[in-house]
Amino acid sequence: MSSASDRPTAGRIAVGLAILAAGAAMLAGCGGSAPEQAGRTRAGVLRGPCPGARTCPYERVEVIGRRGEGVLRDPEAIANGSGGRVYVADQFSHSVQVFSPRGHFEGEWGSFGRGRGQFGAVGGLAVDSSGAVYLVDSTNNRVEKFTGAGRFIASWGSSGSGIGQFHFGAGKGPDMPPGGGIAVSGAHVYVADTENNRIERFALDGSGARVLVGSGTARGKVLGPRGLAASGNTVYVTDEGSDRVQELDSRGAFIAQTGLLRASPNTFTNPFDVAVHAGSVYVVDDNNGRIVKLTRHLRYLGVLTGEGPDRLSKYVRAVAVDRRGRVYVADTGHDRIEVFAATGLPLRNWGTSGEAPGQFVAPLDVATAPTGQLLVVETLGSRSPMYLFSPRLAYQATWTRGGDVIIGRHFFSPAAAAFAPDGTVWVVDRENNLVRHFSATGTFLGLVDGKAPGASAAHPSGFAEPSGVAVDAHGDVIVADTGHGRVQSFSPDGGLLASWRRAGAVDRNFRRPLAVAVSPDGSVYVVDGGNYRIVELDAGGKPIAAWGDQGAGPGRFELPTGIAVDARGRVFVSDRQSDRIQEFTAHGRLLSSWGTEGVGPGELSGPSGITIDCRGDLLVTDTQNNRTQLFTHVASGPPCSGPLRS
Repeated sequence: MSSASDRPTAGRIAVGLAILAAGAAMLAGCGGSAPEQAGRTRAGVLRGPCPGARTCPYERVEVIGRRGEGVLRDPEAIANGSGGRVYVADQFSHSVQVFSPRGHFEGEWGSFGRGRGQFGAVGGLAVDSSGAVYLVDSTNNRVEKFTGAGRFIASWGSSGSGIGQFHFGAGKGPDMPPGGGIAVSGAHVYVADTENNRIERFALDGSGARVLVGSGTARGKVLGPRGLAASGNTVYVTDEGSDRVQELDSRGAFIAQTGLLRASPNTFTNPFDVAVHAGSVYVVDDNNGRIVKLTRHLRYLGVLTGEGPDRLSKYVRAVAVDRRGRVYVADTGHDRIEVFAATGLPLRNWGTSGEAPGQFVAPLDVATAPTGQLLVVETLGSRSPMYLFSPRLAYQATWTRGGDVIIGRHFFSPAAAAFAPDGTVWVVDRENNLVRHFSATGTFLGLVDGKAPGASAAHPSGFAEPSGVAVDAHGDVIVADTGHGRVQSFSPDGGLLASWRRAGAVDRNFRRPLAVAVSPDGSVYVVDGGNYRIVELDAGGKPIAAWGDQGAGPGRFELPTGIAVDARGRVFVSDRQSDRIQEFTAHGRLLSSWGTEGVGPGELSGPSGITIDCRGDLLVTDTQNNRTQLFTHVASGPPCSGPLRS
């Protein structure tokens, strides 16, 4: 066990151990003017820069959730650099975080995307003798190279099976981690091309690609290679598909391997990563929750597991060893980094979970109650939380598993939510093709499954991948039935009231309607995603207006995903591809636009759901930035029935 004096305190790690950054900083977006009273719209000229806008439409930005600073979301990759720095990347944060050897957060770099210096899930990290950092971008099937400070140097690779191409496997959650591994020694970069079942070798600039090891279960072949380590002319690879570790030379020739049978301590279940230091090799034995220590020729020496609160979880994904022999372990199941002495004694750990209450992995939608409370929904495997926040943005409760009522063939998968006038909540359960009804405290009340008599091929019964929901002033539930290309309206007891497929007798049919909203006069607005437009219908479904087209210009859309209407009837639309919010009049005249791709206050990455609260603040789920942003005094809201946000 580690001593108290050797374990970092919360103050020494500072914000790296904060679970919730809900409104902790009223981050300067545009501000200068004083806060307005509830329900009032913006007044006067707002001063200061505002990303993506000519005239700033909001006063300030507040943030719920934290992207980095010690918050980890399934850490999958770790490496040691110059000065003992520790580089950590995980599956969902889309950044590389940098720590001191004792766990002090020193900075981060990167963002989600395909551009220079951007990436998705990270499957591996390595550092060369000059301090350059190499990163496996598993989502985009490439390798990127950075300075130790995060400045982009180069990238290489593309999707495919040709020489110099990769198929890593992008990762789809805790049980399906990203593939790929990487190691550097001398003048060579070695890459584990997981899904192509091979190891490729490159020069330090990405040139000179060659296949070093091919597919198979024989000695010197690999099946699902994951981790790599290199020292001098020796390369070690974790061969997950064959539950073994192999030692190869720099040309790929076989030297040694661990046992294939499961009868001795040096055999594995899902060996995931490997590191080498001095005379020892350290192997991540993922599902056995341990690090196995071997000799350089793969003979068993012992295990590192930790004890008590320092014990490793059953999901361990990455390991690195510094020059002093300290072992750093990415404990994915605990969302933290564990540090062991060379003797195996636990020294310290750091990090807090991005899946903890009030944090987000990939928030999809946000809804606001008449009281000013917020509900943020996301789908995360079997857990799939919905987080409830107070009007002052303080975390209050987590609703999981759809009210503990199992319906259908899939896990509860919330995609959108809307509060009814009575304070209850309707939530789209996309994978199970239904809409669930909850009380204001999260108790399951019932459901709407969309099934109605008289179904036909032209009018099928039930939902198909519903994506959006809204509730009108009468309590009727309006659903974007995405897979069937229609919008349907139901009474609270599930009775079908109307079904709309076409925006006008001669106009185009809906193509993948993704979201819906209702204005104070009862008009229904539909995000017609496949047609890159917004459609306005009256309360009876008669088309009133339609606007938009594909593109990034003003008033156009690349991937519209969320929609909200304020008390004056102004329409706000989020665009997940353009990373912006656009504001329109009720019939489609563009009023303002803001947001650019980025990670700073007011910048966005894949914005999805939006809503307007009773104070006229606009909230957007900033999905790929793992947070929800609140833009103050953008719109006009009805009077609040709860306490004001300070």
